[in-house]
Amino acid sequence: MNRRQILHGVAVLVAWVGVAGVGVVMLSQAAGWNGGALTATLQSLTPYGIPVVLASAAFGVWKREDSLATVGALVALGAFALSIPLVVPPGQPAPTPESIRTSVASVNLLYSNPVVDEVADELVDLDPDVIVFSEYTPAHRDALLAHPLADRYRYQVNRDERRSSGMAVWSRYPLDAMPAGTDRTVDTEVSAPDGPIRLLGVHPPTPVFDFDLWEGELRRIGETAADSALPTLVIGDFNASYWHPAFRDLLARDLTDAHVANGSGWSTSWPSDRSLPPFVRLDHALTGNGLVSTDVDDFRVPGSDHIGLIVTVAPSTPATDEPGPDASG
Repeated sequence: MNRRQILHGVAVLVAWVGVAGVGVVMLSQAAGWNGGALTATLQSLTPYGIPVVLASAAFGVWKREDSLATVGALVALGAFALSIPLVVPPGQPAPTPESIRTSVASVNLLYSNPVVDEVADELVDLDPDVIVFSEYTPAHRDALLAHPLADRYRYQVNRDERRSSGMAVWSRYPLDAMPAGTDRTVDTEVSAPDGPIRLLGVHPPTPVFDFDLWEGELRRIGETAADSALPTLVIGDFNASYWHPAFRDLLARDLTDAHVANGSGWSTSWPSDRSLPPFVRLDHALTGNGLVSTDVDDFRVPGSDHIGLIVTVAPSTPATDEPGPDASG
């Protein structure tokens, strides 16, 4: 066997390894299987597998490796099919005309953040109606309460913890907090100008360190949102992306991802504190039960490893039954 044949064999083997790896991940997606910590990590990388299998399929065509070309193309088609809602976002009902919009920010502070005053300065400029904080520690609470930002938000639910599980909701409008299923969820009713909104501020653990709790938390979040009798907003750091079946199960409960609905479903939010750019979106705002998003933007959170988001929501126009044509003419 000469050198060219050896190189060809190695290249084919590498291409098959790439196709097989992405193919296994796509099979888990097709089966709706959450797997475990490793599977969840690989699933978050799903979009980056598309160029791998396309290149492998092209290599197979070039080198007349028909099996490689066919399997690579099929895996790529599966990934494209999964991506359709991001390319062609699902429609939303129209917001009620003349409704007063409510803006809600989600801020993962990072429990070790040493520059919370800078975060507060950023929020003063953004001026949202409601703020949901995650990784909210006693030190963060003290710094934020001492900042002029606190004067803007009379209504607060503060559940500070020493590491990453603390949560808080600050609001211009009255809050009626309800008992939460876990420490990582703040369940509250916001008395917004156009009617009450059920707001779930969430921060499940990462599946890398506690997969079972992560999976269970996402399931409970979906159950709570589905049982809501009010227009509902679920917002926060989900530690889950569109590419996780457990997250798409939430969307299957008639919840709509604001980034997807507003044409930025491919955007990313983590990590924002590394030399590499963010590669996955873990921070989401989901609307349902008569609430729609009219806009969503991202913003830098100083000292955090997450990009923040601010979503604008409004009640949707109720569906009406149009009278059919008169059969009698």
